[in-house]
Amino acid sequence: MHPPPQQPGPPPAGPYGAGAPRGAGGPPPRHPVPYAGQPTPPVTWAGPPPGGTRPPSGPPLSSHPYPPPYHHAAGPYPVRPATGPSLLGRAWSVLGTVAAATATFCVGIVSATYDNIGLGPDPAGWRVGLTLFWWVLAAGLAAAVVWRDRHAVVVCLATAAAGVLTPVGAMAPLVALPFVIARERRWKVVALCTAATTLAVGVSFWRDAARDGAAVIFSTTPVGTTATSYLDPVGYVVLTLLCLALSVGAGFLRRALGRADAAQQVAVAENRRAEALSTQADELRTELSRQDERELIAREMHDTVAHNLSVVSLQASALEVTTNDPGVVDAARTMRSSAHRALDEMRALITSLRAGSEQYTGSAPALGDLATLLDDARTAGVDLAATVFVTDADAAPPALTRAVYRVVQESLTNVMKHAPGARAEVDVRARPGDGVTITVRNALTRDLDPYATPLLGEPGATVGGTGVPGGGAGVVGMRERCEAVGGTFDAGVDGGRFVVRARLPWDPPTEQPGTGRGR
Repeated sequence: MHPPPQQPGPPPAGPYGAGAPRGAGGPPPRHPVPYAGQPTPPVTWAGPPPGGTRPPSGPPLSSHPYPPPYHHAAGPYPVRPATGPSLLGRAWSVLGTVAAATATFCVGIVSATYDNIGLGPDPAGWRVGLTLFWWVLAAGLAAAVVWRDRHAVVVCLATAAAGVLTPVGAMAPLVALPFVIARERRWKVVALCTAATTLAVGVSFWRDAARDGAAVIFSTTPVGTTATSYLDPVGYVVLTLLCLALSVGAGFLRRALGRADAAQQVAVAENRRAEALSTQADELRTELSRQDERELIAREMHDTVAHNLSVVSLQASALEVTTNDPGVVDAARTMRSSAHRALDEMRALITSLRAGSEQYTGSAPALGDLATLLDDARTAGVDLAATVFVTDADAAPPALTRAVYRVVQESLTNVMKHAPGARAEVDVRARPGDGVTITVRNALTRDLDPYATPLLGEPGATVGGTGVPGGGAGVVGMRERCEAVGGTFDAGVDGGRFVVRARLPWDPPTEQPGTGRGR
């Protein structure tokens, strides 16, 4: 009895196996999850430690900040495929950047202008120059806002410092703070940026509250009166808290959206990995089934075909030494030689089946062996006329020589089986670049007449005139051999004779650069 095919079991124990710890010193270090719009640096997984499982082979999976395996998934997740930003999303991002830069510039211009008014009614040269400098600085802050996504911390702190030291307002740090909250993992940095922004906003409102008359931004003068009303200090505090609340709220909203998008990307990657593992498991099961079938065929061939061939060889040897008829001795010797060759090829075929090789690993007959094959056919009693022209026989690839040899061999076997005594003509012409042309003709006997014999597959269809049964797959096998090497095959009645034609390609040898010689 032979053991049944083994099915894929649970993951092996080890650093990455089921039920095993992920590391000797505790849980693995956490990897930051990227948010939408943040560039993710490439992370390369160096592989499991010695003794761990190997990652599945196949197409590369989606890159993300977590090294595999992510978890033992039971199957694919119903998630949407990961896609890049849409055209509408990119347009919305550009419009938001333009709006933020415009608002920063406008707030800076207004704040600098009112600060200049507070210095007095008579404009002096240095005051005009200072105001122009504040305007240029406001334009620089507006330009810095463009990089609030990639360099949020730097932009937030720099613009907050500008808002504290100069009268250009605090719009820029308020715009940059949401990106700091959304991107930064270090909460101390987030707290520092929030405090700097709060200070910039508070100083900007205090600077406005400290001025008098028309230099105060938050002031109103009713029409027809000279009395001016100003915003009280509580109002400035409320405005400060409101601006900070809007900025911080926008930051946490963006952070939540980033987490959701990152989780979606990880789910998509895990879904692809689960599909790859499922495909690999199916391939492994199929390969195990195929290997079981190969081993079964190898055992049956060894126990039946090889045994019977050995018996034929032994009986031929006994007949060779016990008879005095020279003709019988020659026939027995030929039979013994054929049985030995068949046994050798059978052993190579059984070895290939047991090893699970995709290709036959036995030695391939050369084109020069066609002469021996034709001589053996003549010795077996075939009335044979052969014409063989081969150029560079040693340069022919093994797959081509095996196909040529088997087609000629099977054609002669069919002649001996189905048309005993008929004259056969074999024509083989082979040359690199021109290919190989095989033509085998023999007289059409009743056994080969398609109108007189049963069709292939019917009772008696594979029993030739010699009474030797066949498998009924000789023509099919020749056609498959020819098609496997990119050739064509045809067999049938033509002009009162049965004709086998095969055309196989033989590429010319390639020339090595600088030598002018083929390899």
